Amino acid sequence: MMRFHPLCVFASACLVLSLAGCGESNPVVSYLKSTWGISITGFTGDLEVAGDGTQRYEGTGRITVEGLGTKELRSTTLVSPMAQGGDVTFFVSNLDGSDERFFLYDQVQGYITIGDLTKGVAVSKNPAGTYEVWAFDGDTKDQILTVPNGFEALRLVEQYNSFKTISPYILLTAVAVGHTATPEARVPIHCTDTAATPVVCDIFKEFCDCAACLVLNRKGACGQCPTL
Repeated sequence: MMRFHPLCVFASACLVLSLAGCGESNPVVSYLKSTWGISITGFTGDLEVAGDGTQRYEGTGRITVEGLGTKELRSTTLVSPMAQGGDVTFFVSNLDGSDERFFLYDQVQGYITIGDLTKGVAVSKNPAGTYEVWAFDGDTKDQILTVPNGFEALRLVEQYNSFKTISPYILLTAVAVGHTATPEARVPIHCTDTAATPVVCDIFKEFCDCAACLVLNRKGACGQCPTL
């Protein structure tokens, strides 16, 4: 049985990025606006906590992107108890549920998974700078690859997630969430809080640096990124 809690109890960094009460003095807000032209506002919804401690937050909000306009989206965040691995999974879709993608962070194993209900890619970084990539696609045999850098990993992420053909707002919301601090729902985050390196960006820097360039051409920011 789920127990309902006030929204203020659930201050996940994933969704506090909506920053209903935070201004552009927040470094993350300022970076997203100045570098990518992204603003996220208005996510509201309810928190449920299951008997095993799994937290589930569902909400709707708006992403505004310079040059593209504004789109309302639906999101769900699931946070598993540490005893079950502490996974944090962020789902984002159009309001009708279409184009849904999930972004999972496994803080024990240290990998990111990006996909939909049938296919996707899990990515982890090796000490030498190479990446381990596990690609899965429905009934197709899974592939476990080692690629030389994060750009090659990002190419596989695009291949399996079709980011160039779905709503760009889905990808850009994920990029914004990737730039937040540790997506941990148990510790409140405030407008003045900052993180030295967001977890997603530490594991998969090229996603944070270049994934938005799949759908945007931001002068300066995209200059460092190869054609993807």
